[in-house]
Amino acid sequence: MTDQPTLATLTEEQLADLLAEARAFRNQPSLRSCLVPGCLRQYDAISCLNGDPPPRPEWSGAGWATLGSGTIFPAGGHICPDHKQLITNHLPRRLKLPHGRWGVDCACGWSPAPQRWHGVLRAQWEQHLLTTTGVLPPEPPLPDPDVPGTRLPLNQHTEATLTELYDRLWDAESEWKDLRDFARTCHLGWSACVPALLGARTALEHLRTRITLDSRDWAADKLDALLYAVLVGWNCENTDEGHVHNDIDCAGDQGLWTIAKQHDIPTDQIIQASQHRWWIANAIKVAKKIEEGAEQ
Repeated sequence: MTDQPTLATLTEEQLADLLAEARAFRNQPSLRSCLVPGCLRQYDAISCLNGDPPPRPEWSGAGWATLGSGTIFPAGGHICPDHKQLITNHLPRRLKLPHGRWGVDCACGWSPAPQRWHGVLRAQWEQHLLTTTGVLPPEPPLPDPDVPGTRLPLNQHTEATLTELYDRLWDAESEWKDLRDFARTCHLGWSACVPALLGARTALEHLRTRITLDSRDWAADKLDALLYAVLVGWNCENTDEGHVHNDIDCAGDQGLWTIAKQHDIPTDQIIQASQHRWWIANAIKVAKKIEEGAEQ
């Protein structure tokens, strides 16, 4: 049995090999895969965080996006540049329903039947995604007595169609109590939230009117500028089709950044103020829609 070489007996070539192996071990890639089923793209998270070029060009992190943990993915996920728009159109949000059930709220409006275990939600959403993109054929429609033209005559039923109808009947019998309680919970939540939202809208609109009619220069002080940014908004909020921002007919889309430069406001505070302004404007918009719907 030969003795292991010591540091003193190593040749320069052996020492270079050991250093190369140690460097390769420390710098081994940490690959992240795209969450879209069937997509084989990956990027190296280590080189992306360090700002270094990836070990392979196809492992570049340019254009990748990260999905937070508030969706059906408990640990979040990663989206390659090719599928960012697809995930945006089908962003899945996990819903915790009454009586220990779980559901999916997809951005496209799709929602499967409630499940008892949240672990199956990802598989359901992936199947929906593959069906939407055409990878899987569309699911054949089931015979439904409530839909004209889909009810099969008795002599055309098979064991599979009858089993499906019996399963749906048993599901309905076991879940109608849960759905009744869920509907009652939604109604109580609606009754409590709508008056509060309409009252907040009235208060915010009156406060905005007071600010806009006041003779104070709201751009002169840093705190006043931030309050104005949240309650009124320095940028134009016109969302009409064909509207083009300019400095003559509207406030443009750079007013907030101009104020930030004037008072040396940090970028994170400007982004936060912009987000707060969006939430307030959106709450007022939603309250108006609710009020208009109640009047009709």
